[in-house]
Amino acid sequence: MTANARIAAMSAAWRCAVRCLAGLLAATLLIAAAGTRAGAASPPCPPPGEDYPPFYQDAELFETAIEKVAGQEPSNAKLSGVTVPHHLLADRLVALGLKAASGFRYKRVVILSPDHFRRSAKPFATTAHGFRTVLGRVGADTEAVGRLLAASDLVEDSCLFDRDHGVRALLPFVRHYFPEALVVPVAISIKTQRADWDALAAALAPLVDDDTLVLESTDFSHYLPQHAARLRDQQTLNVIASGSLDRLSGLEQPAHLDSLGALYVQMRLQQDVYGAAPLVIANDNAQQYDAKPSESTTSYMVILFGRFGPDFNDPGPDDVAVYYLAGDTNFGRSMKLALLDAEAADRVAGAVLARTKGRPLVVNLEGVILPNVPQALDDMTLAMPEDLTVAWLKRLNVVGAGLANNHAMDLGPSGYDETTRALGAAGITWFGQGEALELPDVDIVGLSDLDTNGSPQVDLITEAMLDRLIREDGARPVIAYVHWGREYVAEPSGREKALADAMRLRSATVIVGAHPHVASEGIVAHGGGDTAEVYSLGNFLFDQTAGRGSSGQLVELRVFRQGTVFVRTLELPNLFDLARP
Repeated sequence: MTANARIAAMSAAWRCAVRCLAGLLAATLLIAAAGTRAGAASPPCPPPGEDYPPFYQDAELFETAIEKVAGQEPSNAKLSGVTVPHHLLADRLVALGLKAASGFRYKRVVILSPDHFRRSAKPFATTAHGFRTVLGRVGADTEAVGRLLAASDLVEDSCLFDRDHGVRALLPFVRHYFPEALVVPVAISIKTQRADWDALAAALAPLVDDDTLVLESTDFSHYLPQHAARLRDQQTLNVIASGSLDRLSGLEQPAHLDSLGALYVQMRLQQDVYGAAPLVIANDNAQQYDAKPSESTTSYMVILFGRFGPDFNDPGPDDVAVYYLAGDTNFGRSMKLALLDAEAADRVAGAVLARTKGRPLVVNLEGVILPNVPQALDDMTLAMPEDLTVAWLKRLNVVGAGLANNHAMDLGPSGYDETTRALGAAGITWFGQGEALELPDVDIVGLSDLDTNGSPQVDLITEAMLDRLIREDGARPVIAYVHWGREYVAEPSGREKALADAMRLRSATVIVGAHPHVASEGIVAHGGGDTAEVYSLGNFLFDQTAGRGSSGQLVELRVFRQGTVFVRTLELPNLFDLARP
């Protein structure tokens, strides 16, 4: 598709998106695109020292969006970056992202945006002119703009911001939420490459500090029907979760997003300058706003960047389902004794619930639940008392107990039956080898490559068992919850790598592993981002100390309305050590 054809398609899609919101806005953008098609000269600059005039004329466009998120709580962790759309069809998401950051003050907002109409002669453009908007004036940080221009010959002083909605659509929101902040707008050419993005990040790094918010203006998958856009969005989400700049640079414009450079520079700055992690709190597609099927849609995301500790209040929207997966769990042996103390129990429950906020939790339940646990059992036969186990599962809002592991059959079929009876009586769903926990928004399939502890066998996951991951409904995400690997080894062997690839080929959205008793580091994106993997959760509630080398983490799954998932990990303290005197 030629540049002019793309611009024409963008104009048509934009008109369709905003006609129910702002006929005047659509007409304005159509004029802008038409000017580009005709090869019009660059727009005139304001006189020296003066501002750009307002681009949008209707304040209600922005006031309505702001009102939609009026009840949303801002983040209690200071954000260093936010990514929001610039299509006002997704006006709620624009307001949501900036409202999340509004609990803190910023002196400077750096705006990273695509150069929609290809007006910049250099890879990047900025301006020292301020902006008048329908909600008030937004000034430019002229000192920072001057430093940016001096730091790189890849950046030019341009007047393309006269009508580019990548910046102009965000400015009224910036004025509302951060009335004292000055902006540094940066337009990024679609022709730029990774070396250019690295150079821009290096030039911006001295300008961004604790008083700076890096605001990325990006719309995601373009020109695809929703089912295809959903696949692209999932790839993008998994790549973002992995934090891999190498994977990120392999995404495609415009199939994945309209400004790969903007997202790359955002993530590079967040990693290098702030040590911040991404959290995607929204992922919509334009098709969700219109009952009439369309062959050409646009996707939207809201991404927060920050350091999110256990007390993070999580200002995500209510229409996103959030689930947690935990690692090896057993309420017997010394764990039972440690939890008998009420204060110790409160410490443990408090540490978990601070992270999950009481949302649904799924655990890898290792061992057999019995009404009375015999004292004569050896240490490698795991059993746990029914009353204590059920009470704790309910206290932590456990909605699923995975029994696909090497201890669920420690007492044979009769012991397994006792476990499932106790869970069923408590109203807690269980799922074993090859079985699915069917939650309202996602399926979690249990798989174990290890047999019972008493008769050790390995390599149990067969091709037929892997086929249990396949779903006819492509909009329903599937999580592979896998018991595999070797104790105290947090890296996959060749066997696990081959299994992970086989799961990817069967469209597993996320792979989450358990059994090694230690938490693995990071999230790996397989393929082009088809599947995200957390190799090992490590321990959850299990009687092994940190001194012995054990560790644990939670996996958080955010399931969006269109069937995509964002995954992240949450560090856990050693809960056994936390419970002991």
